Order: sequence, then C-alpha cells, then structure tokens
Amino acid sequence: MLALPSSNCAGEVVPLAFRRCYIGTLLGILTIYFAALMIRKWHLKAVVQKTISFLPNGHHINHWFQKHITKGVELSDAYFYDRLEHAGEHLKAYERWCGSVQGITTLELGTGWYPVVPISLFLKGAAVIHTVDISELTNHTKLTDTLRRFVEALDEGTLQPYYQPLPEREALLREIYATVEQLSAPQILERLNLHYAVMDARHLTHLPNQSIDLVHSNNTFEHVYPEVLKDILAEFKRVVRSAGLQSHFIDLSDHFAHFDGSITIYNFLQFSPKAWDGWIDNSIQPQNRWRFPQYLALYENLGIPLTETQVREGDLQALRQVAVHPHFQQYSEAELAISHGYVFSKMD
Repeated sequence: MLALPSSNCAGEVVPLAFRRCYIGTLLGILTIYFAALMIRKWHLKAVVQKTISFLPNGHHINHWFQKHITKGVELSDAYFYDRLEHAGEHLKAYERWCGSVQGITTLELGTGWYPVVPISLFLKGAAVIHTVDISELTNHTKLTDTLRRFVEALDEGTLQPYYQPLPEREALLREIYATVEQLSAPQILERLNLHYAVMDARHLTHLPNQSIDLVHSNNTFEHVYPEVLKDILAEFKRVVRSAGLQSHFIDLSDHFAHFDGSITIYNFLQFSPKAWDGWIDNSIQPQNRWRFPQYLALYENLGIPLTETQVREGDLQALRQVAVHPHFQQYSEAELAISHGYVFSKMD
C-alpha cells in the first residue's frame, strides 16, 4: 500500500488539507497512468513521471505503480537474458585484456532490482563483488527471484551459452537458494560475496585507491546527467587498479519508445534542451540524450583509455523520420543513429 505522509522529514504533522491534496494528486496520476496503459502514449507517461518526481517519496510511488499497475518490475525472461548477455560481454572483455576472473574484486554501477550481473561474477569466481545504486531497489523477494531464475537456467542449460560457471560456485548458489527462506537479505548477499551499497557513486569513500579489478555497468550512463557522470568516472579512475578494466554498456535510445511503439528510438532528439529539461525529462527516469561521441569525449577529457568501442549502428531511416533539433547538428547522421554502445578501458 502507498503510505500517506502524516508528517514531514522534521517530524512535523502535515496539515489535513495537504494530505487531501496529496490524495487527489495520486488519484489524478492513477487515472493518467491507466489512460497511458490503454493507449500507450509516451507523453502521458511523461506527464505521470514528471508529476511524481515533484511528490514526497516520488521513487517509492513510482515503484508502486510499476509493481501493481504496469508490472514493470517483474523479472522477465527478456530482462534476465539481456543481463546475462551483458555479463558475458564483461567477462569476455576482462579475460581478454586482464586474465582470469577468479579471485578478483569488482564494482557495478546501477544495481537495479535484480543483481543478475553481480551473481554472474560470483558464479565465475569473483572474490569480492561491490554494487552501488543511488536508490534502494532490491530486497529479499527480488534476490530470491533472481536466484530462482539462475537455478532454472542452470537446470535448463540456458546459462552455458553466456558463460560456464565454476562447479563449486554453482553448488553454493544452489545451496543458498535451497535455504533462502531461512536467510535474511544481508545474509544472502554475504554468502554471494556481494556488497550492496545505496550511495552517490561520486563518493565511493568505502573503496581505497586502486582496489577494484573490474568496473562495469549496463544501461546506466544514459540516466546520469553529464556533470554527475564526469565525477563518477573520475571516481572510477581512482578506485580501479592500474592493470584493471572498465566495461560499460550504454543505451542511447529514447526510453519512451520502449513503452510507445508509435515513436522511434530517436523521438527525443526533436526537442530543444529547454523543452526537454523543462517539460519532459524527470528525476524518476532521467535521460541525458547524449550521443556516443559525447561519452568518448568525456573519457578523453578525463584521461581514461578508450581501448575499444563497439556500437550498434541503429536505423538511419527511423532517424530521418524525426526533425532533429539544431542542438544536435554537430553530429553526423551516423553518429546520431547509434543506438547502443560498449566502451572498454584497459587501465594501464
């Protein structure tokens, strides 16, 4: 259930009129959300998210809508195997440039609800696995769901195409899952060598200099505003070992297109920064709209090696359906069309 705030962060009683207004706002949001679901229009979803972003406990409210209305926080096959694919790419990159994953210390940016990639690193023998997120999203239920999907994939033989787990780690994972109802969330994480922190990744004060072998992320950079991302990458540069690796996957598509099939993944390129920032973008699901060359330029400015990049070229025909705003005119069509990309940095 959504909790109605009866007091503010200072412990002061919230006036009844405010609480009634709060309820009215939530009912209005619920109405718009149902309308958005029925007609699948991105601008209605944008209105909902923008409104929620101004409310107390906005992220919790959004999570409630996603859990009970849109069912957007369930661990689907698509999400699970997409994350396994990313885990496989990070693993291959590390083995290619640095060697065995066994015994290493890792750091993930953007835990999300289901720690599929960290558990994959556990199965491959990583010794210490750090994962950080600005919001606390995972819990005992989601950890249990993730473990269940791993056990199912192991039983069905669908994990092996992505990577081959160590037998002793597979046995330990099965043991953890068999006793998961007797374990608390912290105990599950401890047994998986997983250190979960809810914090600002610009200040990884719990990590010493050059203490991490592999830094990785998936579908996260695009949700971080440039000035914040600059500081996060600078912090990654501090904590990663001189012989370590950074491996990041970036989704450059308009995420509203994942909801509304009537628009292309380049739809957000038509808006001016003023229109996008003022009327559409929101703190619930922020999108910085950066194009791939901008990320590469940031790496170069910070002195982070660009060992290799891989891109999905995207769809020029779909791009040409959008009246791209002059704000993006310095980029070629090919650069604008890039939909996804990996950036690998061997830190030596």
